[in-house]
Amino acid sequence: MFNVVIVGHVDHGKSTLIGRLLYDSGSVPEEKLKEIREVSDSLGREVEFSYLVDALEEERKGEMTIETTRTFFKSRKRDYSIIDAPGHLEFLKNMITGASQADASILIVDVAKGVEEQTKRHAYLLRLLGMEKVVVAINKMDLVGNDQRRFEEVKDDISSYLRTVGLNPLFVIPISAYLGDNVIGRSESMRWYKGPTLVEALDSMPERAGYPYFRMPVQDVYLVRGERVYVGNVISGRVRKGDEVHVTGSGKSARVEKIIVLDGELEEARAPKGIGISLDPDPMIGRGSILWNGKGLKGVKTIESTVFCTEELKSGEELEFSCSVQEAGCKVEVFERIDPISLKRRESEVLGANEIGRIGIRLDKEVFVESFKELPELGRFVLRRKGMIVGGGIIR
Repeated sequence: MFNVVIVGHVDHGKSTLIGRLLYDSGSVPEEKLKEIREVSDSLGREVEFSYLVDALEEERKGEMTIETTRTFFKSRKRDYSIIDAPGHLEFLKNMITGASQADASILIVDVAKGVEEQTKRHAYLLRLLGMEKVVVAINKMDLVGNDQRRFEEVKDDISSYLRTVGLNPLFVIPISAYLGDNVIGRSESMRWYKGPTLVEALDSMPERAGYPYFRMPVQDVYLVRGERVYVGNVISGRVRKGDEVHVTGSGKSARVEKIIVLDGELEEARAPKGIGISLDPDPMIGRGSILWNGKGLKGVKTIESTVFCTEELKSGEELEFSCSVQEAGCKVEVFERIDPISLKRRESEVLGANEIGRIGIRLDKEVFVESFKELPELGRFVLRRKGMIVGGGIIR
């Protein structure tokens, strides 16, 4: 499964594009199409592809996406999971959740409106979240008469901004999501465009190489017939019966006695796989530890990162740090605020809601992390205040 997040300014056409992908790939059940026709009729509108995605009644009425939504479609090459991320400023924290799971991203831009402030915010957040595979879809070409000159203007504008923040778009594609031009099928109205369609561009991207080393965060501990079984997802590598595994934070190691799944036992488990493991000798650990093969993982007590804040953050605050199953208390120091529109930086001890800045984090105990580029599951973190998320970032 190849995960793609679609981001962009509200009304630039994200949901319409996803609906078109679903429809043209034959991924929409007939009963869903019937429901969409009925909803469109009740609202006094023609059928909108965006309603295939905006399934909540309040989203349909307000004509904006307010939740991160996953949908699925197939190309001739592979299966895709499409993550629709919200476009409004107040919904950016949901966007972080969606984008952090993606293998690639589509940044959508309305050709008539051009590059707006929210477009730049989303582009900067893609860079912040470590996204390197970016395709720009310049949408609504039909509204400007499929004008190549206007396309080139917007292409130059967004490409220049992306390069400034350290992103190089792999493709910039003129599309009409509403008509389906250059989405899956090639446009007869834009014969001047010689590049790939949107789906051809996605199909050309290689799958992310799997991280080779065994990692399994312990999510829970079950007692099965008097035996402690450590449960979690193998997020990278593989593990076999008889392997020696290490336990983060304890210095302990043990031999894998059993690999347990719902319908029995396995000799070997590979990522991604949810399993239970019994160990000998039993290390007597709990949720929050990571089982690993002794290679590559590092423990840290200080982290410096660029973060996106969903609530105000001040130097000296004591917060809760979470990375995968690991949790620790921490104190933060704000160094500077970054304006994603002008890209100017200035010293600050406070970051406001929906602001981006560079901070230092001092943890009250060691946590074990990886580079986000190598293993995203152990390379992203969130900061909480009394259980509520106030910010997030990645480990570079």
